[in-house]
Amino acid sequence: MDELHVTDIARVVQQVIAPAFMLAGIGTFLSVMAQRLARIIDRAREVSYDADDPNESADLAALRDQLAIRAKLIQRGIVMCTFAAIVICGLIALMFLDALTHYSLARVIGFVFIGVMGTVMVGLIYFLREVFVATASLRARHIRSGDPKVRNAV
Repeated sequence: MDELHVTDIARVVQQVIAPAFMLAGIGTFLSVMAQRLARIIDRAREVSYDADDPNESADLAALRDQLAIRAKLIQRGIVMCTFAAIVICGLIALMFLDALTHYSLARVIGFVFIGVMGTVMVGLIYFLREVFVATASLRARHIRSGDPKVRNAV
């Protein structure tokens, strides 16, 4: 193995800056999704099922179902983005291993990065789907109200 210099390590540190920034971005996005999940859970607690109430409306049951769907979508988005963040940590380690050993891990690093991007995209799709589910009931409620201003806005 060739002699390792500080400049070699400095080069690797410069190369891992992009995945580190990506990791920070995913962390911020995870925070947003966790906040949405907390709000969904709080709302679900407010409309929790009361088996003793025979007068419970169908709208309340539909709201609980919608909240359950939203929670499931956000949870899946959180899982995908968390998995991507964990893999990015491994990717950074692989980049250092590539620099410190005589093995070329360039293809592995490339494929791992492609996989991470796919995982983040799936997490974003789950998030977007949850937003659509959340706004669908709002749109339906406003359209049923008959107000033409609201109907044209949504």
